[in-house]
Amino acid sequence: MNRYKYHKPATGPALLISLILLVAGSAFGFEGQAYPQGGKQESIAASVPGSGSGSGYGYGSGSGYGSGSTDMTGSMMPDTLFTRELTKGVVHTRYFLSGPNIMDVVAVDLSSPWLHFETSRPETLTPTTEQALDADRPGNRVVAAVNGDFFSFETHRPIANQMVRGEFAHGVPVRNRYHFAVDAEGRPYLDALSFRGTLTLPDETTMSLQGINRTASGADIIAFNRFFGSRTPSGTGILEMVLVPEAPAERPGAGIEQPGGDGVGQPMRIQALHDGGGTSIPEDGYIIRVQDPDKAAAMASALETGDRIIIHAGFQTDHSGHSGLVDVMGGGVRILDDGQPYSGTNEARHPRTFVAMDRDTTTVYLCTVDGRQMMSIGMSYREMADVLLQLGAWHAVNLDGGGSTTLVVRNEVANSPSDPGGERRVANALMLVSTAPEGDTERLNIHPEDFALYPHESQPVTITAFDGFRNPVSVPDDLAWEFDHALGRLEDGVFTPGQTDTTGTITVESGEISATAGVRIHHYTSLTAEPEEFGMAPGERSTLTLYGHTADGVTRKIPLDRVRFEQPGEALYVSHDGTVFATDRGSGELDLDIGSAALSIPFRISGDAVTEVIHDFADEISGWATPVQTHRAQILGVDPNRSTLVLRNGTAVWSFVDDPDRDVDWDVRITRQLRQELGSQLYGSHVGAWVKADDDLEIRIVIRDGDGQLEAGPPVRLVPGQWQLIQTRLSDSRFEGYLNGDGRLTREGNQINGFRITASGKEQQGATVTLLMDRILASPYPLQEHNRPD
Repeated sequence: MNRYKYHKPATGPALLISLILLVAGSAFGFEGQAYPQGGKQESIAASVPGSGSGSGYGYGSGSGYGSGSTDMTGSMMPDTLFTRELTKGVVHTRYFLSGPNIMDVVAVDLSSPWLHFETSRPETLTPTTEQALDADRPGNRVVAAVNGDFFSFETHRPIANQMVRGEFAHGVPVRNRYHFAVDAEGRPYLDALSFRGTLTLPDETTMSLQGINRTASGADIIAFNRFFGSRTPSGTGILEMVLVPEAPAERPGAGIEQPGGDGVGQPMRIQALHDGGGTSIPEDGYIIRVQDPDKAAAMASALETGDRIIIHAGFQTDHSGHSGLVDVMGGGVRILDDGQPYSGTNEARHPRTFVAMDRDTTTVYLCTVDGRQMMSIGMSYREMADVLLQLGAWHAVNLDGGGSTTLVVRNEVANSPSDPGGERRVANALMLVSTAPEGDTERLNIHPEDFALYPHESQPVTITAFDGFRNPVSVPDDLAWEFDHALGRLEDGVFTPGQTDTTGTITVESGEISATAGVRIHHYTSLTAEPEEFGMAPGERSTLTLYGHTADGVTRKIPLDRVRFEQPGEALYVSHDGTVFATDRGSGELDLDIGSAALSIPFRISGDAVTEVIHDFADEISGWATPVQTHRAQILGVDPNRSTLVLRNGTAVWSFVDDPDRDVDWDVRITRQLRQELGSQLYGSHVGAWVKADDDLEIRIVIRDGDGQLEAGPPVRLVPGQWQLIQTRLSDSRFEGYLNGDGRLTREGNQINGFRITASGKEQQGATVTLLMDRILASPYPLQEHNRPD
C-alpha cells in the first residue's frame, strides 16, 4: 500500500549559525590563525609577536599577535606584527599592544614630491573604501585613507569644517574642535578652526556669512554650493540669491579668499533672486540664503540681477600663519599638543581613528585602533597619546571612531571595523594620494600571501602587479607557476588542495620577477555524520551532513562533492549535494573517505512505499503556460489564440482548437514555466499523472534531465471520456531523444517539465479537444490506480 506525501516548499528559511574559529590564510603568519574583519580568534596561545614584511597590498605577512600583557597600567610599548612599504615614502605598520589592542599606522614622509593629502565629501554617507575608489585613478592613486569627521546620522553632514581641493564642503563656526589641514604646498597643520565669512554688497556694505552648507536655523545668512546637493532646502519668508563667478574659475570655488589671507575674496554676480527655498544650486557657483525675514525683505528690494557680490570665506584660528589651505578635515579632541598628551577625564576605550605629525612636521601618521573585539578592546585618548609619543609623534587629533573607524590601504579595508555589518558608511574621508607616474612592472603579489586549507576547500588565487611606486599595473601575460603538485592543483585561478597533510609554497614568475605564497594543507583524522544511520521507506528522502575532525580538535562541515564514495546499490542513492534517496527495499552501508579518514554509514530501506504528490491542481494553475504563451514551434496543428487553459473544480482544463489554416498533425507541448516547483526526481522513479480527454489523443511525459536537456517518455493512448493514470519509469530504455536530447538521463536532478500531446490532423480537423489533468505523482514503484478523481 502506498503512502502519500505532499511535496511543499519550506515555510521558513533554515537558520545556519556558524562560529568561524579558524580562518584559511595566515594574514599574520601562523597557520591561518588570522585576525579577520569583525571575526574571532580561535587561539593565540601559540603565537609570538615578531616582525615580517609583506610584498603586496592585502593584509601582508608577518608574525601572529602573541598573548601580550593585558595590564593597561604598565608599559604601552608596541610589538610590531608586520611592516610593508605602500609606495616610496609611505610605510604601513601593524602593532600589537597590551590591552590587548591592534593598531595600524601609515607613516608618510612629506619630502616625497609625489604625495599629498586630500579630503573626500560624497553626496551621502558612503563607506571609506568607496570614497577611496571614486578618487583612485591613474596619476592620482589613493595609497591610504581613513574615515574622517564626526557626523550626524540625521543630516548625513559632518560636524566640523571641511575643504576639498580649495572648495568649502562644509563651513561652521565651531569652537574647540581641532582640524587637520594642508596648504597648497603640502604643509600640514593641526589647529582649532572656526569658519568665518563675509559678503560685500554693491554699496560696500559688509554682512556676516555664518556658514556654508549649514542647515542650522539660528544662522541669518548661509551659503550653499555643489557639495550640499542639487537644491537648497525648502523654506518660506526667505531670500535666495543665485551667484555665479564673475570670471571663469579654474575649478568650482577657486578664488575664494583662503583662510588667514588678506585677498579681495571672490567676485560673483547675481544670476537670479528667489523668494523661498528649493533653488537649484549651480555647479560653479553659490546660493546665498538670507533666512532673517527683515534682512531678506531689505536685500530683495536693494538688489537686482547682475549686481556684484564678493564672498570672503576662511577660518578663525588659534594660531597665525595658516594661509592658502586647500584641504581641511574636521576632528575632535587634540590628543597630543606640542608633545603634551591629553590630560582630560575621558578614559573610555573605543575603536579610534586619529591623525598625527612628528615634531618638525615632516612625517604624518594615519592611525587606527580596533576595538570592541576579543583581540582589540580599544583605547582611551591618553593611551593613544602615550603610544604616539613612543612612535615619534608630537601633535595628534582624534577623528571619528567607534564603528566608523576604518583604514583603507590600496582600496582594501586593512583593519577590523567593529560594526556587526562591517565597514560603516561615513560622511567624509581623509586620503593620502600619490601622483607618481605609472612605470614598468617591478613587483608581483600573490593574494593571499599565505593560506591554509582542508582537503575539501578551495582557494581563489589572484595575481597583482606593481611598478616601482607600488602603483597597480597590468599583470604580465608570461606568468609561470611552480609548486609541488602534492600540494594540489591550480586551475582557472583556483587552488584545490590534495589529500596529503603537508606544507609548501607556490611561486609565480614573470622574467626575473617572482612572488611566493605559503600553503598549509591540513588533514582529517576522523569523520562523523548526521544521521549516524538511515532507516527509510522506499520513496523517502533525507539529508546527509558530514563532518571532519582534526587531531587538534578542529571540526569542519565537508561538502559531499569533495568526498570519495560509491553508490551502495539500488536501494539507496546519495546525491553530491547531500540529498539521500531511498529507491528500493534493501540494506547495506555507505562508505565514504577523504584522505586517510573513512566512515561507514549503515542503512535499511523497508516498509510501504511513499508516493509523492509533486503537483496538485487543487487551487491554482499559475506557472503553467497557456497555449498562447507556448512557443509556436511547440504547439503545431492548433490555434493558440483560441485554445485555453482554465482551472475548474480543482482540475486543470486545456481546450485545444484545431487550426484550419495549418494542415498538419497535432504536436502540442504542455509546459511548466516555474520548473523549480516540480522538484528533483531520482533516476529510476516512476512519475505519472491523472488525465482525461474527450477525444483520441496520445500523451507522453516530458522530463528535463539534470543536464538541462528534454526527454520524452513512451506514448500512452488515452481512452476518450475516461480518467487514466498515465505513468512511466525514468530509465534509459524507456525514454527517447526529444528536441536536441540524445535519449539519456542523468542520474540525478531530473524534473517534470510537462507533457507532449500528439494526434492526427485529419481526424481532428475543425475539432475542439478538451484535456483534464489532476495530481502529478512520483514513486519508486509503479503507481497504483486508486484515489481516482471524480
